[in-house]
Amino acid sequence: MISASYLTLLEALRISCNLPEFPDPLPSTELDLELENGPTVTIDFEDETDSLQIFSQIGTYSADRELEVLKKIAEANYLWKSTAGATLSVRPEIQTVYLAYQTPVLSLNGLEFVDFIEKFIAMVIDWQKFLSGNSAELTITEDSSDSLSPLGEGEAESENSAPPIPGNSNFIVG
Repeated sequence: MISASYLTLLEALRISCNLPEFPDPLPSTELDLELENGPTVTIDFEDETDSLQIFSQIGTYSADRELEVLKKIAEANYLWKSTAGATLSVRPEIQTVYLAYQTPVLSLNGLEFVDFIEKFIAMVIDWQKFLSGNSAELTITEDSSDSLSPLGEGEAESENSAPPIPGNSNFIVG
């Protein structure tokens, strides 16, 4: 059975994005949010853990950039500070990068969920720019170490000790 809390979050997203009514009942707990000229973000509800799983395939990288890409991902994943609590992962056999985040469904209300998805999408886009080579040198700002979570987990490290993230991090709000 699909959680009422999860359905409430999906309804908030549907209204915010001006999507058509969802079928009732939903055929699955999984929703693929396909953005025009942007990434696809998959939102799923895990009944056993009562948690949301949000993930996206960021893109692929060329074999000659593998070391650079893997190094940046390892730096960004360090204590999740430069991924705002999300986790970057790689399937090296197909040179593909993914971003994923998991949180209890009850940790979000409708407006927070919409804001959360917007931040997640912005992070995916920044990493896509990095993978395509269209971003400036990776940097980190104080605000970028905030968690994607509305609970604001984690303390910011100093700029000298925090690993870099791609692109502009203004999408993370403290």
